[in-house]
Amino acid sequence: MSKRKKKKVDKKFLIITLVLLFVGVVTFISSSLGVYTENKAIFKAMMFRHVGLGVFGGLLAMYAMSHIDYRFWKKMSPYIYVAGIIITLLVFVPGLGFGHGGARRWISLGFISFQPAELLKFAVIVFFSAWLSKHYKEINTLKYGLIPFLVILGLAVLTLVKQPDSGSIVLISAVAFILYLVRGAYWKHVIAVFLLGAAFVGTYVAMNPYIIERIKTFSDSNKDPYGSSYQIRQSRIAIGSGKLFGRGLGQSIQKFGPYLPESNSDSIFAIFAEEYGFVGSFVLIVLYTLFAFFGFKVAKKTRDLFAQNLVIGIVLLVVIQVFFNIAAISKVVPLSGLPLIFMSNGGTALFVTLAEIGIVLNISRNITQRKKRKT
Repeated sequence: MSKRKKKKVDKKFLIITLVLLFVGVVTFISSSLGVYTENKAIFKAMMFRHVGLGVFGGLLAMYAMSHIDYRFWKKMSPYIYVAGIIITLLVFVPGLGFGHGGARRWISLGFISFQPAELLKFAVIVFFSAWLSKHYKEINTLKYGLIPFLVILGLAVLTLVKQPDSGSIVLISAVAFILYLVRGAYWKHVIAVFLLGAAFVGTYVAMNPYIIERIKTFSDSNKDPYGSSYQIRQSRIAIGSGKLFGRGLGQSIQKFGPYLPESNSDSIFAIFAEEYGFVGSFVLIVLYTLFAFFGFKVAKKTRDLFAQNLVIGIVLLVVIQVFFNIAAISKVVPLSGLPLIFMSNGGTALFVTLAEIGIVLNISRNITQRKKRKT
């Protein structure tokens, strides 16, 4: 009696993920040396959150998720969505939620704090993926297409409006809209979404004047060189200082002292470019492109619509954040506050991302097994 062969995950997608994670950890530690010289206690706390929770905890979560049948998430999707909404609203509970820099986006449990919007992103994508797979033949209708799309997305966005968290709003909306479009949204409904989106953006900007300031800074980085334009100016200096091959690992100047704000989070790409130059930055973008390519390849191979939607959604969550972060720091688009996944400071974001990648690996594992059974 022959032994049953163990199901294997997509090795190319796994390898590119691990390579990006390794590069990200090295870059994060290097960019955090400026914090180490100023406050060793804060540096240790950051290492615990990012490396302890984000990297090691995330790898354990990825391994666990890769062994949980992805169909489980379809069954649980309504409960995950509701839980994501409720947990995100907890940031407004006194004593539990807390603010920083004018935004209220975090929950503290005493021994650890996290940003629930990271969970909400997954909650929306998994629930919408399940909905689209169930009603894929009726997506071009009002009842099963446009209205559910607006309700599912709208409830999530409303929980983020008062925080405010414009980056997460843009990200969740973009991923949900792309999924809706891919699954056959009716063109008149697409126009309606654009009109409603424009109205929402106008209202949201009026409620949050800081966005107008960001747009002004984007259009003229010399407007307030020591105020609102300071971060983008220093980022461009760091990127330019890297030249072709960079200063070398750990040799960045901009990460020390008051030069570049958020050097190990929002601005970390500038530090990477300073240390590795144009060539290193190009290689990094190629790595992220390969991540998207192999991820979408997994989606293409599976015939399960829910699995396809979920893989596309998870990959888009990563690559859209990466695009906006690099583009913003390079002054291609206004600053958005979205992190550079695998690199930026934030244990919660990395933990959730690696857990989601584990789901993609489980889907690829099921594809492999199905092919073996056919042969």
